[in-house]
Amino acid sequence: MKKIIVALSLLVVSFAVKAQSTDNLPVVDSALVFKPLTQPIERGTLIKTSNFHFYEITDKVTQKSGWPAQPLVVVYQDGKKFKMKIQGIDKPLAVNKVKEVIESYIDGAFKGYDGNTSFKLDNQQEWKQDETTSNVFANLFKPAVTIYLTSEGYKMKIEGLNESPILVRKK
Repeated sequence: MKKIIVALSLLVVSFAVKAQSTDNLPVVDSALVFKPLTQPIERGTLIKTSNFHFYEITDKVTQKSGWPAQPLVVVYQDGKKFKMKIQGIDKPLAVNKVKEVIESYIDGAFKGYDGNTSFKLDNQQEWKQDETTSNVFANLFKPAVTIYLTSEGYKMKIEGLNESPILVRKK
């Protein structure tokens, strides 16, 4: 009998852990996405809220469409971790709150990057590509960039490119 009770209690605990509701977690941010989402949400996507907070999706996203262009997001804190509910996506996603963020524009014409590219920004900062495997060709003028610190180092997302963020370092 004790074995059955122990087995049932383990099953209930296991089910509760898998369900992982956000009902008892404190809300730390609730806002609309700042700009319309024009690309699929996936691991690594950077989301800026209308409260000017930034979050990087760290979870695997299985749902590839079905959310509004500017969805409402609610961010919950679970200890030191964060979860984000995005309007139109079924399950809460694990996210990192990004604290160090630089928003600027590339100074002048942008032709792409080749693994060893330097980027001069309108704010007078200079950054250098820190990976040699990426080659992207583009023809953009003064595209907006967002540089943010992750556990891998600084990443740069260039508006107008469908590419993942690239690793960069300050020159």
